[in-house]
Amino acid sequence: MDKNGFEKLVAMMASDNDSDAVMGLRGFQAWLREENVPFAKAAQSVFDNLASLRAPMSADSLTAAPQERGAVKVSGMPQCVAVLPGIIMIIPPGQAEGEKITLPGAAAAQTKEIADGVKDVLVAAVINKSRFKLKLVDIKDRYGEVTETVLQGEFDRDNMQPVKVWTNVKGETAALATVLRRAVAAAVPDLVA
Repeated sequence: MDKNGFEKLVAMMASDNDSDAVMGLRGFQAWLREENVPFAKAAQSVFDNLASLRAPMSADSLTAAPQERGAVKVSGMPQCVAVLPGIIMIIPPGQAEGEKITLPGAAAAQTKEIADGVKDVLVAAVINKSRFKLKLVDIKDRYGEVTETVLQGEFDRDNMQPVKVWTNVKGETAALATVLRRAVAAAVPDLVA
């Protein structure tokens, strides 16, 4: 694994999104197995060296005003494009291309719509300097039964409306959410809440 791959793995493990964090941890465990390092030994090494790993407190950090949680600093605009049917690409700011993402199940049939939805969420986050999470929202009928599930970007900044990415049955939408959460965290980690 190269340094870039390792940094993406660390970003996934540090995510507040449970599925991303678990996938990152599983990837970390697999990498340790490939390197013939027991997981318990790696964890013990972190524990033994905790004091040296702590960030030093500088005079600036003690006197500086706390940063607003939702504020993000991204120079440039991320993009999301439909590459082929069933494949999109999230392009980080300042880059010509990004990692190709294969859409699962029924989502593959609506590649352009999903790419446009993801792009809308990314652009709204940058313009409004707000982090976001991709969340699932169930739409219920008058009997309380779930008729469809919406995947939408919800922002940290107050008074921002959620931005819809895609709507379908719960299982299909949840599968897409899992794929997109991982892809967004890898491509633009500074925007993910």
